[in-house]
Amino acid sequence: MIYFLSYNLYFIIKFISLIIFFIILNNICIKSKIFLLNNSISHHKNFISHTNAIPISGGFFLLFSNIILQEDFFFNYYNLFYLCFFVVGVFADLSKNFKPILRIVIQIIIVGLLIYICDTLIKDVKISLFNFLLNINFFSLIFTTFCILIFVNGSNLIDGVNLSAISYFLLIFFVIYILSINNNFHIDIEFIKIQIILMVIIFGFNFFNKSYLGDSGIYLLSLTTSLLIIKFINKNNSISPYFAVLLLWYPCFENLFTIIRRVSKGIRASVADNSHFHHLIYLFLNKKKISYSNNITGLIIFSFNLPIILVGYKFYNKTQILIFIIFFAIFLYLLFYFILKKKLKT
Repeated sequence: MIYFLSYNLYFIIKFISLIIFFIILNNICIKSKIFLLNNSISHHKNFISHTNAIPISGGFFLLFSNIILQEDFFFNYYNLFYLCFFVVGVFADLSKNFKPILRIVIQIIIVGLLIYICDTLIKDVKISLFNFLLNINFFSLIFTTFCILIFVNGSNLIDGVNLSAISYFLLIFFVIYILSINNNFHIDIEFIKIQIILMVIIFGFNFFNKSYLGDSGIYLLSLTTSLLIIKFINKNNSISPYFAVLLLWYPCFENLFTIIRRVSKGIRASVADNSHFHHLIYLFLNKKKISYSNNITGLIIFSFNLPIILVGYKFYNKTQILIFIIFFAIFLYLLFYFILKKKLKT
């Protein structure tokens, strides 16, 4: 009983300390007028107008908190790659002239080196011929890098309204945590706990429009998430690799669909637009004059993905069922997308 009370007291103190740290970090950004998003900044992810300057501090909070909470942070050499990836996001937040092609090239180099050195490669997709190719390290390296970058940049695309991206990452980590606890899967539970706590805090600040993840936060979270899931699948053979696809499907499909949509219209894939799924939901809510449409849009995206991933959770080892769920999710996405598109035209 005493241990239980002391543990919970320690948790509460840690939680409150992290909130205070985040508040201090935001105040530093505001007073020094750095890493702020306001009306003077044109950014395709945040096309919604803001009356006050809002810190793009979520990534810094994630990074500094992990350095503080993980005693061996600097002893894990792969964290150097996370820092480099974070810095790329920082430059993207600071500069509107950071060319997309240069950003992609840098991402490819960092991710490629990271997964090669750490031997974190996708090894099984339940297709014999493709698995044969994945046994060739060079092919597996290219394929894994491609998948991670699709997820990273897809995550960047969905971060256009409050709560959309952070709630999605929270859902992924929470599902992995519950699945691992219930089935004794091999994974670093303490690391997942830390990330969930940090994301809950970011969710609260984002809900009240006090902080954004920014590119730096999205890059850090998406790289961490993708590598965690690859390791999770590789170390637990009873889990279908398509469970990983299900967990990551929404940002990945948003990215691929955006590329197809733009190219089909003769627009360069790197040219930003406001025709993403969350943009259409936001515009539709605004058209109906619904208050707090920014937050509500993010919660709608979460509500859309929640049942899909929870159903997949029940069938984490059933490949055929997972594939069906993935295609059904894509069908629903396209159905709602074109319905919204039609309604906004009228």
